[in-house]
Amino acid sequence: MKAVKGKNRKYGSFEPLNGELGQKEALRRLWSYRGEFRTPLLLGLACTLLWSLFTLGQGGLVTLFMKVIAESAKTGSMRELNYWTALGFLYFAARGALSFGKDYTWQYVAQRLSLRLRNQVFSHIQELPVSFFDHRKTGQLMSSLSYDITAVNSVLSAIQDSINAPVILVGGVVVLFIINWPLALISCISLPPIAMIITRATRRMRSYTGRLQNNLSQITEHAEETIAGARVVKSFGNERYEIERFRQISTNVFRNVLRTYRTKAAMGPMVEYLGVVAIMLVLWVGGKQHIQNPERYPIEFMLGFVIVLQQVANAARNFGNISVNLGAAGVAADRVFTLLDIKNEITDKPEAIPFDRVNGRIEFDNVGFAYSHGIPVLEGISFVMEPGEVVALVGPTGSGKTTIASLIPRFYDVSQGSLRVDGVDVRDCVLQTLRNQIGIVPQDTVLFAGTLRENIAYGRLGAPDEDIIAAAKMANAWEFIEKLQLGLDTVIGERGTRLSGGQRQRIAIARAVLRDPRILILDEATSSLDTQSEALVQDALQKLVRHRTTLVIAHRLSTIRNADKILVIKDGHVVESGAHADLLARGGIYSNLYRTQFRTDDAPPRGPFE
Repeated sequence: MKAVKGKNRKYGSFEPLNGELGQKEALRRLWSYRGEFRTPLLLGLACTLLWSLFTLGQGGLVTLFMKVIAESAKTGSMRELNYWTALGFLYFAARGALSFGKDYTWQYVAQRLSLRLRNQVFSHIQELPVSFFDHRKTGQLMSSLSYDITAVNSVLSAIQDSINAPVILVGGVVVLFIINWPLALISCISLPPIAMIITRATRRMRSYTGRLQNNLSQITEHAEETIAGARVVKSFGNERYEIERFRQISTNVFRNVLRTYRTKAAMGPMVEYLGVVAIMLVLWVGGKQHIQNPERYPIEFMLGFVIVLQQVANAARNFGNISVNLGAAGVAADRVFTLLDIKNEITDKPEAIPFDRVNGRIEFDNVGFAYSHGIPVLEGISFVMEPGEVVALVGPTGSGKTTIASLIPRFYDVSQGSLRVDGVDVRDCVLQTLRNQIGIVPQDTVLFAGTLRENIAYGRLGAPDEDIIAAAKMANAWEFIEKLQLGLDTVIGERGTRLSGGQRQRIAIARAVLRDPRILILDEATSSLDTQSEALVQDALQKLVRHRTTLVIAHRLSTIRNADKILVIKDGHVVESGAHADLLARGGIYSNLYRTQFRTDDAPPRGPFE
């Protein structure tokens, strides 16, 4: 299936999670969340607007204060000065309260938005099919959950500036013309070049910001990948190679950060210098006016004029921040919504049938399957597994064995034909109730960085300790668990690194035992274990498969000699089918595989199906 843009985009070929909506559409989608934060958003807008007006009034207050001082000096009375001083304290206290209100409220909205998006993205990722994870790097998803969602909050800074800057800029210019229109005209000379500098600098910074966000995403991807694969890196002695790769990515981050700050650092002094030029001209012309006509042009009005002019210059500079913050938020939001728009094709139909408890009859009826690139992986697969029957799949690597097993819990949907459980097509079942009937023991055991109790109880959340212990005993895991100082409360480390391979596999079996499934899938569960560990695991598996419909993917053929049925898979087809003895007697592919493998095994271990 082909990946397409926008809301109909499906999971497909392996490619980065680059934005596909466009920044404008992404920001529009982001704005649609405003209804969830209406009250704090309106409060933040009100505080910001009032704070801007109070900030703009500072120049007038200082002018008035200086005028009161001059008049009090003539009368010798402190009464009016005391009054305006007290009023000044109240004025700046109110401005401070508004500053706290706007900063805290905007931060509250920002964090609530992050919480909302982060939970939404994580929930969406959990609901996507296995095929999505086949084509995505873990680091990409981690970057979306952390950096991208944090960067989205830049839109709130842009909203603040879009209120502050126009109010102070427009209001300030009006006040300047009211105070002294000739000086206002002179000061406005600097605004066009300031606007030009800010526009050009902003355009550059937006470009650098987009590159920087991509670089930071690459850092997360590379770091996660190499840390997770630390054993492989060290086993091949490729530490220097990975360090050099990381340095190259980090260097790109360094360069883009430096370009951004170089542009920003250059913009600041140029804008400030133009502002200073305007102020010096104002002081010169204003000073001349005061000297020539002190009554008409009192000195305190010049002081207020300079304060307001400085505020106008700062507001003009903040216009550049609006564009930069919107650009950063747009790039991040684009990636987030691109991820959220990826559709899950493995969903329940409106009339889906829930499973309470299945008998375990599984029927593959002319099943075909192809991954997203369209090349068939399975063709014409037909066989039946009766309740309680053990069916083994054998064949060369890449023949389609794991794909067949993955179709039963609907990790993927069949491309043609049908797959039925107890006579019901799995596409017509309630997905969760189907998977509740299935237990899987994979070759690569996945354990979580918690306690042994938590990992076993993952098979049935909330299970009491007595059931967990019983499952551990049945899986031959209790013997080593009870020897540990903390027993079930032992923390096993990330991916269970503090346990041996055999111990990890027995914990995985205990997890499956606790689930008590009617259908069991064993994916080469003992292929990578030593002889002693394999014997313990095989014994545990022998207990587990009793009275359960079991599909076994086998590498060591000696472990499946007593399976009820053995299917030989080659190039996505069933090329041989039958019991062990029958297949040996035919002298076909299975017979050749078995005899070749038997000659290379000094003592083939006894399997759970013998």
